[in-house]
Amino acid sequence: MAVKAKKRTKAKKAKKTKKPARKATASQAKSSAAGKTAKKAIRKTAKRLAKKPAKKAVKKAFGKASVQETAGKQEQGTSASASEWETGAASQPVPETHVEATAWRISPEVSQSVLKVDTWSKGDLKIEYLKVYRTGWIIVDQRPDLAEYNPDEGLSIFEEFEFDQHELYDGSEEASIVPNELPAEERQRLLALSEEELEEEGWTLESVTRFKGPLVVEPV
Repeated sequence: MAVKAKKRTKAKKAKKTKKPARKATASQAKSSAAGKTAKKAIRKTAKRLAKKPAKKAVKKAFGKASVQETAGKQEQGTSASASEWETGAASQPVPETHVEATAWRISPEVSQSVLKVDTWSKGDLKIEYLKVYRTGWIIVDQRPDLAEYNPDEGLSIFEEFEFDQHELYDGSEEASIVPNELPAEERQRLLALSEEELEEEGWTLESVTRFKGPLVVEPV
């Protein structure tokens, strides 16, 4: 009987030694669960830390107030898309600007249509010098009325217009007319005189410049 009692005692002891092993397993499970919870907390913290620098950068660049205003506008839906801006800009009419010309240039359309006639007079005597220019122009402050202009006759620009600017190009003397009643030697002598010399001898000058043929009128 004493032997049996000893066996039971050993069995009880064996059972007692197994219980601590079960407790150890439960504590391990608890520690693993706690580890998972800690990892989740670490991940959330990392995400928050990753987002914070971006917000701080925005605040530094634009200021706290501008960030709040931008966020408010986005929430209210007040920002317009690029296509809406383009449509609005295209729909706005562009004001027309009317610029009136303040000056007009008149010139012959055909070359060799500018004639200059210098007439020297002394009493009943006249000496004429005819000079032809390749082209020329005048500038007037009003558009001319050329409804009655005759291209064959042309017009005297100094008599018909008032202007401050004019230019004649490439002039060449074509002919000179000296009174036939003068002796040949006197005619040759007069043709050889300069303008200053003619004035000294009492001759007076009258000059006429004419545009002939079709004219070109353009704003400048």
